[in-house]
Amino acid sequence: MHHALLLFALVQPLPAAAQFDGLKFRSIGPATPSGRIDDFAVLARDPRTFYVAAATGGVWKTTNNGITVTPVFDEGGSGSVGAIAIAPADANLVWVGTGEANNRQSSSWGDGIYKSTDGGKSWKHMGLRESKQIARILVDPVDHEVVYVAALGDLWKAGGERGIYKTTDGGISWSRVLDAGPDAGGIELVMDPTNNKVMYAATYQRRRTSWGMNGGGPNSALWKTADAGRTWTRLTKGLPEGSLGRSGLDVYRANPNIVYARIEHPTQGGVYRSDDAGANWRKMGSTNPRPMYFGVIKVDPRNDLRVYVPGLNVLVSDDGGKTFRSLDEKIHVDYHAMWINPSDPEHLMIGGDGGVGISYDRGAKWMWLPHIPVGQFYHVGFDMQTPYTICGGLQDNNTWCGPSQVRSKDGSANDDWFVAQGGDGFVGLIDPTNHKIIYAESQDGNIVRTDRTTNERKSVRPEAVPGEKPLRWNWDTPFMLSSHDPATLYAGANTLYKTTDRGHSWKAVSGDLTLALDRDTVDLMGMKGKDIKIAKNDGVSVYGTLFTIAESRLKKGLLYTGSDDGQVSVTRDDGAAWANVTPKIPNAPKWAYVSKVEPSKFAEGTVYVTFDGHRSGDYGTYVYASTDFGGSFRSIAANLPSGVVVRTITEDLKNPDVLYLGAENGLFVTTDRGRSWVRVKANVPTVPVYEITLHPRDNDMILATHGRALWILDDLTPFQQYSVAAAKDAHVFEVEPAVERVRAEDRMREFEGDMRFLGENPPVGAPITYHLKTKGDSVRIVIKDGSGAIVRELNGDSAKTKPTSGINTIVWDFRVEPLPPSKRAGTDLPSFFGGGREGPMVLPGTYTAALFVNGKEAASGPVQVRLDPDIQIADADLKERFDALKQLHGLNRTLTAATDAVRDADDQLGSIRKGLPDSTKVPAPIKATTDSLTKELVGLKRKLGIRTPGEDLFSMDFSELRRALPIRLSMTGGDIGGAHVKPSEANRQAVSALATEVPAAVTEVNGFLAKLKPFYLRLAEAGLYPVVPAPVEEKR
Repeated sequence: MHHALLLFALVQPLPAAAQFDGLKFRSIGPATPSGRIDDFAVLARDPRTFYVAAATGGVWKTTNNGITVTPVFDEGGSGSVGAIAIAPADANLVWVGTGEANNRQSSSWGDGIYKSTDGGKSWKHMGLRESKQIARILVDPVDHEVVYVAALGDLWKAGGERGIYKTTDGGISWSRVLDAGPDAGGIELVMDPTNNKVMYAATYQRRRTSWGMNGGGPNSALWKTADAGRTWTRLTKGLPEGSLGRSGLDVYRANPNIVYARIEHPTQGGVYRSDDAGANWRKMGSTNPRPMYFGVIKVDPRNDLRVYVPGLNVLVSDDGGKTFRSLDEKIHVDYHAMWINPSDPEHLMIGGDGGVGISYDRGAKWMWLPHIPVGQFYHVGFDMQTPYTICGGLQDNNTWCGPSQVRSKDGSANDDWFVAQGGDGFVGLIDPTNHKIIYAESQDGNIVRTDRTTNERKSVRPEAVPGEKPLRWNWDTPFMLSSHDPATLYAGANTLYKTTDRGHSWKAVSGDLTLALDRDTVDLMGMKGKDIKIAKNDGVSVYGTLFTIAESRLKKGLLYTGSDDGQVSVTRDDGAAWANVTPKIPNAPKWAYVSKVEPSKFAEGTVYVTFDGHRSGDYGTYVYASTDFGGSFRSIAANLPSGVVVRTITEDLKNPDVLYLGAENGLFVTTDRGRSWVRVKANVPTVPVYEITLHPRDNDMILATHGRALWILDDLTPFQQYSVAAAKDAHVFEVEPAVERVRAEDRMREFEGDMRFLGENPPVGAPITYHLKTKGDSVRIVIKDGSGAIVRELNGDSAKTKPTSGINTIVWDFRVEPLPPSKRAGTDLPSFFGGGREGPMVLPGTYTAALFVNGKEAASGPVQVRLDPDIQIADADLKERFDALKQLHGLNRTLTAATDAVRDADDQLGSIRKGLPDSTKVPAPIKATTDSLTKELVGLKRKLGIRTPGEDLFSMDFSELRRALPIRLSMTGGDIGGAHVKPSEANRQAVSALATEVPAAVTEVNGFLAKLKPFYLRLAEAGLYPVVPAPVEEKR
């Protein structure tokens, strides 16, 4: 996967640790739900090239109309992208504005604006770091040094960089040309296509908090400039009076006097039109679905009456916005981005919560891009199958379950995943004793139990007792399976509920564990909650809910809860008595989400707690530990700088000193229990990490990222043993038992084209991970069997990544040394004959991996090799199979040398034949001997299956070719190695025959070579000096 290069060192709020860069996470998707898309940038002269901006998944580029897509913005300071633009005069000049501007409760934020001058290969940060959310970028079509930015500003607090900004020097400096106040910023900016000095802007005043939303104010307005932003006029005639919410704008390309607006207002919202360049407006209709979240309006470039309003569906009007109908998209709902080809209005592109759709018939039929894995996962669970299944919930994209790896060699496809629950997905848990039972939820506590045998679903949501107040459920409701009893579950509303019969019945085990704040009495952007008229509390249906719950693995009934209003509570007796321990937490942010409570797996009284205060405009870093059941807390944020907003914390499975932390922009680890932290970048893009789940059997880490779907690190040992390794010059980490997993070629994916996503399988082999204090000039891994015999040598310098100081990995593919490559490129026989040059896989057992640095053994460790658990074969039969393959491998090695010698001789005799007719000095007997040797050589070549370079394979006699020794070796080896069964009688006979015929052929080859020596001496007398190939030795 390609990653763009960030050209300069940012002053980032994220420390990075190069020592962990050698780790390799696997991206497993899925891409089937894709994820939220915010904007497009399309190359006007060639719309096959376009960029896709994802809400929290970075930027993706295609140059072939979406057949393939590549992430090009993985190394920025934020993966949240709100706007993207290509300079009309320079296709390589691309601008990216970070921080999406769609204002929902889960929206992320950015760190300013970036520029690429090489089509997305590299990026440079260009300022506006405090803009937080950028809604639109316009590049002047005449002077690409002039750029305009609609900076919406911080969703969660006042101030910062917000409004309309302009640069005239390519981003070196910026000036705010439209300031609408500390609470309002630019939400839309469009340019007159015939006059680059005329632009229309929409400003938007809004604020979110953890408890609600105020989506409008007096500084929400429409504006116009006719002098490239030097002055602006507020547009009011015909528009609604009073406070507005979000507005969208578009200019009709064929007549720029026609301007459309989409306006949010408590009573007069809808679609408005101006026919005099914004001077006067008239309301066309009231259609304006959920404008807080959907703000785009588009007019057909050739038909001023055809207007598009994306929302839950793409709505289209053919009468200028008076009436609308829904397009039949047949792709995911909720649309935030739309592009219409200015040269061909039949060609549309839409971006929504489920990815990208393209139409070539004005929306009648759609093509969906199935290979952009920008899913926004909240949580992830697993089962104990081998390999294990994963379940996780995504923003607006259901709860999906699928394989951590598949037998197919290509990797997991979208159709390997299935839906366990609809709606917005959150927690997905699999019964540890029955993998067909899955618990999953959608928003606001809608928990179901699914039986995969029939795919029937049963609601198991707790309900309030009749007569009591309704329960308050968080959008992302916490629930969990007890580690002490698989029939016991806990679910958190504003109170904690427990079931001991898998959800058939529930009982409350607490009172209200929140502050039960009446949010109607709280100020939000200058008014009480009860007085909010626009987008009131959109997306936050209730407040005062539990957000995180956990039970100790060490003591049944030891429970912790954390709420969305900052309360941490504990019970040590399964709910009989509770203690609110929030006052024990120093400097805990007021009314902030308790993002995670994590009881220790090693010490009963230890618990870790994190807070996320960004919903109150607090981007501080809050990480705490208690060793006395919450009686006292201390901060362990240590060297984590402010700005690392913490989403989750997880304690390691084996080492209590190791903690993993998921933040809004990455993964962190401490190996000293919070005294110091480092960022783990490796190959994971900058993306919010919402949950870190560890598989107890496989010692894997599963990352639920909110923007790039799921990632797996297959072995946590480098973290668990890092402190030990760092104290040595060189160290080989313990290798998890490695399985000789058989990969199948059963899907024929290679014939499906390129428009596909495939999740990565782990490599077939044992990853040998080692640590170097300093980089070595040469690094080798030597694999030895139980007797000390060398099985394989792996050269670190030939690995895809050169060994560096820190952590490195080389994968041993379980095989003995491969055959040396033929000296004659292009003359090897095709692989469809079977076999190959790779050595056979070793027998299960314990091996040793020795690390050699600069020629000296520096460290070593055991490697346990296990057979694929699905293979059933007796040990004696497995050994017979291995011995046969190893014998064939040795014969093949010998035959390769013989074949190369014959090819050398063939070349030389061919040269001699060409030269003889022009030589008057060569006696006739020499010519006769040449003819005789050539004839003999033809027989050897047939026996060895040698074809002339460039000779068409399909013109050869296949029946004769199959009798050639290399073909027989390959086919016999391919048959024996193709299945884990004992060799058949035919296999045994073939091996026996080859064991006789190969040495005989070598003897024949050496005999032929012996004849060349005296012949070549005679040639030397004639002035020709060929070199006799060396005799062939038998190799085993």
